[in-house]
Amino acid sequence: MKIKPSGIKKVIKQDYTIPEGFILIIDTREQDPLFRKPPKGLLIVRDTLQSGDYSCKGFEDVIAIERKGLNDFYGSIGKGRDRFKRELERLRGYQWSGLVIEAEEHTVLSANSLYTQMHPNAVKQTVVSIELRYRIGIYYAKTRTDAERWILDRLMYFYTLKRKGEL
Repeated sequence: MKIKPSGIKKVIKQDYTIPEGFILIIDTREQDPLFRKPPKGLLIVRDTLQSGDYSCKGFEDVIAIERKGLNDFYGSIGKGRDRFKRELERLRGYQWSGLVIEAEEHTVLSANSLYTQMHPNAVKQTVVSIELRYRIGIYYAKTRTDAERWILDRLMYFYTLKRKGEL
């Protein structure tokens, strides 16, 4: 059994095959956008999206992914709840939508008092409501790289299926 020396992390290179014609759209209101170092061949455009923070060219009105940091998520389900519910309603009308929360699931659901005054059960029920009532897939991203991969995988696969007429 090999033991990895302490403090050394294994780096896994992510391979992307960008579909022909695929263009990632990042909403102009996204303040700290992902994809600062995009994979080779990925075209990125900043444009205003009706809903969400990320989509793909040609399908902006049928697929979107919203991204939230931990503080932003708690603010959205707390004091910003009414505005966030309107956003969720718009996303529910899409063929597919997702929500990336940049934190681990146990961190989000624990509702640590450093970030929110909400009770953990209220947070948990809100998350369940987002998934079931609004039909929005949720991903808890441990890192920005994980968030980028999750977003890109879904947008590229959706784009490919739509182009083939399979969706």
